Amino acid sequence: MNIVKTVGGIFLLVGLAMLAASSYLYVDQSDFIAGAKEADGQVIDLVRKRQDDDGSTSYTYSAVIRFTDDRAVSHEFVDRISSSPPRYSKGQDVHLLYAPDNPADAIVDDFWGRWAVVVILGGMGGIFSLVGGALFYREIYKGRTRIWLRENGTAFSVDFLEVERDRSQSVNGRNPYRIVAQGKNPFTGKLEQYLSESIWVDPTEYMSGRKLRVLVDPNKPSRHMLDIDWLADLI
Repeated sequence: MNIVKTVGGIFLLVGLAMLAASSYLYVDQSDFIAGAKEADGQVIDLVRKRQDDDGSTSYTYSAVIRFTDDRAVSHEFVDRISSSPPRYSKGQDVHLLYAPDNPADAIVDDFWGRWAVVVILGGMGGIFSLVGGALFYREIYKGRTRIWLRENGTAFSVDFLEVERDRSQSVNGRNPYRIVAQGKNPFTGKLEQYLSESIWVDPTEYMSGRKLRVLVDPNKPSRHMLDIDWLADLI
């Protein structure tokens, strides 16, 4: 199983789901704003929320706001935004929007009051989609390159050098392995090292004294792969 491709696919799906949710919330919030009534309110209290992260404790604050609707009925609601330092101070006047049929459904009438959830969810969705898409596409491209080289590449032999840990990848604190080989590239005439794709089982015991095969694109020598398909039957 290609873990990088799997992780990339999961990130991409999660990101697209977040973007879809953000789009839905944008439309829903736009409808709310279009039909909302305006009012002026006042911050009467601050609600403190505790956050524990890696053994450290911090606090954020949300404003409790009181306002009177167009029927002279008093209402209170808690601002959806919780921050540190608090966005508003006790006694501060704020402008707000509320639903005519449910005045308790109210928001502070500023950018973050209107769009915080949409912006945050959309931003996270964009990041997840970009990272996941890049990982997924890279593995698809690498897979197609490997297929092309197996079918059309020119082969030559190189010597096994060592097995190393691939520190560029980590899953649950584990790093995969890579086989390192060395030999003269017949197209460039230079002594070069070649790295295998990542392997999640240590292949060292199968490598002693082995000659390995490199497949290279004769028109682009930098496009090559160390062929380790034979390992699949051993590990």
